[in-house]
Amino acid sequence: MTGGASPDPADGGGSSSRNVQWGNTDQVVQARDIHGDVHIGRRQARLLPWLVGGLVVALTATGVVWLWPSGSTAGDRPDQAPSALRVTADLSANDHAPWGYASEDPGFPGAGLAARLSRPMAATEDQALALDVRLTGAASLEHQAIRLHLEGPRAGQVVVTDIRVVIRKKTPPLNGGLVRVPPQGAEYSAQTLLDLDDRFPVLQEAVQNKNTDRNYPAGPYFPSHTIKLTDGETSEVVVTALASKSAYDYVLAVVYQVGTEIKQTIIDNAGKPFRVTGFSCAGSHVASYRTAYELEPDFSVSPQPDPQHLKILPGC
Repeated sequence: MTGGASPDPADGGGSSSRNVQWGNTDQVVQARDIHGDVHIGRRQARLLPWLVGGLVVALTATGVVWLWPSGSTAGDRPDQAPSALRVTADLSANDHAPWGYASEDPGFPGAGLAARLSRPMAATEDQALALDVRLTGAASLEHQAIRLHLEGPRAGQVVVTDIRVVIRKKTPPLNGGLVRVPPQGAEYSAQTLLDLDDRFPVLQEAVQNKNTDRNYPAGPYFPSHTIKLTDGETSEVVVTALASKSAYDYVLAVVYQVGTEIKQTIIDNAGKPFRVTGFSCAGSHVASYRTAYELEPDFSVSPQPDPQHLKILPGC
């Protein structure tokens, strides 16, 4: 048998550190792991077949031990199934009116989208146009709805105990370019609210005031709510992030429990942070941008002649 060689410090590095034994078969001592050569003397050459056969049997037995399965896999035993929580984020709720986006880039949204927006009745295609505007990476204006789809492991149970915000960047409201289709009626409904302007933003349960049609926070959503997902069950939580004073790049941390172990998974927008910004206000009900596109009576979303003095109701 032949193995690799390496310098032996005991003899100055000039000899091999392999297990090399010389002598007759009745004098050879075999190490448990053979890394070198076993040389058989002539006097006992007749024992060579027996020795080779023994080595083959030993190696075969060892191979059986190596290859023999040590137990069922996690997929075979429910009590050992993977305990990961799968979470996906869906932002398509933002593609319905009212919608708006702002960017630090005054060239936003670009010539191609600007031409489409400026066509009469363009706002009636709000879902397709809003999707294309959203995919530019601009920040949602004032609110951003994120539908979190939660899926438990194939077997076993996880318990979602919290959804927290992690703010990656905070700046003054973005004032480069604005594109907006403002609300025409009642405020949208909401399940939870996350006011990023709060000093310590916490996910809040949302209620809608029937007199004002406005959404208000009604106390922390967690820990009064828990979400148990057993054997592949699914659930959804719609998080509406709000901003009026600043612009935010942020991600969400979903905290969950498996047995006694607490884990978390970070949710973002396809590898990038979620983005939301307040209006760039220049006075009472007046916003200021370098370029702006707003809804017109013919349902086009057209460039404004004086983007530094936009009338915003409600807003600034």
